[in-house]
Amino acid sequence: MPPVGPILRLHLATFAFFFAYGLSVPTLPLYLKALGLGPEWIGWAVALMPLAGLLLRPFGGWAADAWSRKGPALLGLFLSSLAGFFYLGPLPAVLFGRFLQGAGMALFAPSTLAMTSDLAPNETLGRVMGTRNLLIGLGVMLGTALGGLLVDLAGPKAVFLLLALVQLPWFWPLLALPETLKSPKPVRWWQGFLKALGIAGVRAATWANTGFAMVFSVLQAFYPLFLVHQGYSASWVGAFFGFYSLISVIARYPAGILVDRKNPYRVAVVGFFLATLGLFLLWAFPSPPLALLAGALMGTGSGLYLPANIVAVTKATPKELRGSAFSLFTASWDAGGLLGPPLAGALVRAYGEPAIFPLAAALALLTSLYYLRLARRVL
Repeated sequence: MPPVGPILRLHLATFAFFFAYGLSVPTLPLYLKALGLGPEWIGWAVALMPLAGLLLRPFGGWAADAWSRKGPALLGLFLSSLAGFFYLGPLPAVLFGRFLQGAGMALFAPSTLAMTSDLAPNETLGRVMGTRNLLIGLGVMLGTALGGLLVDLAGPKAVFLLLALVQLPWFWPLLALPETLKSPKPVRWWQGFLKALGIAGVRAATWANTGFAMVFSVLQAFYPLFLVHQGYSASWVGAFFGFYSLISVIARYPAGILVDRKNPYRVAVVGFFLATLGLFLLWAFPSPPLALLAGALMGTGSGLYLPANIVAVTKATPKELRGSAFSLFTASWDAGGLLGPPLAGALVRAYGEPAIFPLAAALALLTSLYYLRLARRVL
């Protein structure tokens, strides 16, 4: 029997972590605008989170393979909680809080992915990762929807306080989990990355993650501002991202079952092109309620490709390299998140907020086509 108890506790701690992240999605851009930042500066401020991730992912991956799977996860959870308290302060503290939240993500995500892959039986790996991604999506969905609603009802500082407090109770259940790294290998951090980069499946999944992270970071940074300028409230912002996340969540567990039966790279390809179709539809119909149709396609696509990509990396990577491989893989979220908002900010300044829609659609299409080229050997 699989160790259901540890996996369940790990899943629930992951849910709480990403629920807290979801709270910041509709809140931070609006709060930064209220503090007087222009669109380009909002893009750079939002990008502080992935910047921190890029700087710390190498340490997180090395630590997960050479020291402990559990230690980086605990530190990441603590830093992410601390970020909420910094968000309550003046602008310099808010910016430092964004950096801390990125540092927390850089440590928490790869180490908990490696722990989950260690604990899950190979024959049900897709379902376990599908469930993990379901809970991540559910956390982001509920956090995003609640964040938008709370901004309207109580203001952004109430959201930031909740962001801090919702994560702290999970520190002790995570501490009680068994250590899954039985044979630490004290090697230099770059050695694990080089070995992971030598795996074709890891390279393909990492590229796709980078491209779609750019796409969705652009939407997260500037779609809230577009809707508000069109006369929609923050609740509509939360509703759109919440609906997109709901559809993605619904697709993730069935996607996990599919990945256990089919080539995960093929499942990912279908997801990428569905999400791309949704982004072209959002370009054509950017305002609610028709925008929700685009959100449904985007959500279905991401619900397929997220667990498929993770299973692909797991199956392609030896157990002793999974910390480094997942650190590289999740660093691609940060790379995309760092590149997307500043690029979009410059376009918004020059051409207005509607410029984000062709940018997002074009990035998604180019990412999907190049993924096909990279993954042709394993499809």
